[in-house]
This record gives sequence, C-alpha cells and structure tokens, in this order.
Amino acid sequence: MKIGIDLDGVVFNTEMLWFTYAELYDCIELNQNSVVNKDEARIQEKYNWSEDEINVFFNRYADIKEFDIMPGAKEVINLLKKDGHELVIISARGAISNQKNGENIAFEKLEKEGIKFDKYYWKQTDKLGTCKSEKIDVMIDDNYNICKTLINENIHTIYFHSLNRKHIEDNSNVKEVSNWGEVYRFIKNYHV
Repeated sequence: MKIGIDLDGVVFNTEMLWFTYAELYDCIELNQNSVVNKDEARIQEKYNWSEDEINVFFNRYADIKEFDIMPGAKEVINLLKKDGHELVIISARGAISNQKNGENIAFEKLEKEGIKFDKYYWKQTDKLGTCKSEKIDVMIDDNYNICKTLINENIHTIYFHSLNRKHIEDNSNVKEVSNWGEVYRFIKNYHV
C-alpha cells in the first residue's frame, strides 16, 4: 500500500511547540488575548493578529529545532516499512515564506532518528493533487480542512487528531486517531 504522511503534527510534535510559543507570544509580548478560534489548526486563523504580528511570530519560530518525534512514530514507520508499505512524505513544510530551513531541519531530525521514507514532497499547498498523482491509498494528516478535502474526493484518510481539534463526522473514507498505535492498527487491518 502507498501511504502519504504529513510531518508537522503527525511525525513531529512541532504543532504543539508552535501553539505553546504562540500562546506565550500573544499573552506576554503582545499583551493581549487574541484567540478567535481555539479549535483552528493554523495559527494565522486561531489568533486575530495583524500581518506584522504574524510575520514577527513566524520569523522567530518557523524554523524551530527543539521538536521531538511523536511517541511511537519511529517504531510504527519502521513496522510499516518492514510490512512492505511505500511511505511518501507530503508536507507543507517550507511553504511558509518565513520557514527558510524547514526541509533541512526535517531531514536532519529524520536522519538523526534513523527514519527513512521512499519519497518526499515539500511545500505542498495542494496535497489533494499530490495524493492523486502519487496514487496514495491512505493519507495521514492532522489538518482538518485537508482531511475534509481528501475525504470528499474519496481518498482514504487518517485524521491524526492530537491537539484540541475539530472532529470529523464518521465516513467510510476517514479514521480519526490520536496516536501512532491506532495508526498501525488501522493500516494493519485495512484492505484496499
């Protein structure tokens, strides 16, 4: 099976770090409470920040390096490779103009952890198009809107729901999970 995998918020815990720093930036540096949508996955839509405030935040934190691998991700990725699945990174990493070293930082972390993928797609603002052209059987992503788009196009999707995010209605094309153990169980029992 060909499996597409997002990085940030799925393999890396970067989303948790970005949201932690966003809260501190909003509360301490901006001295405000700008949260307009607490369930939003994108910082640009969670806070009512000006364009300048968004740029200052991303200039400071877009290339953060102190992130970890999500618990179980390395083990499950290695199991999936051992089981014969083809694993394709499909990541928006690098699409934010402030993220100058995103791909290099990701490669360094993956190499350090001994995690390998078969193919890498960076700066993906159209994950649907990439999934279609790569003939992805299952895509793992943590972005609600991306998952909804994939589901509506009949692409089987694992919605990695690790933060306080919106839930997706039950559908034969989606499985909502909160950890890598659930990812493995679903794929092990999944039949294309």
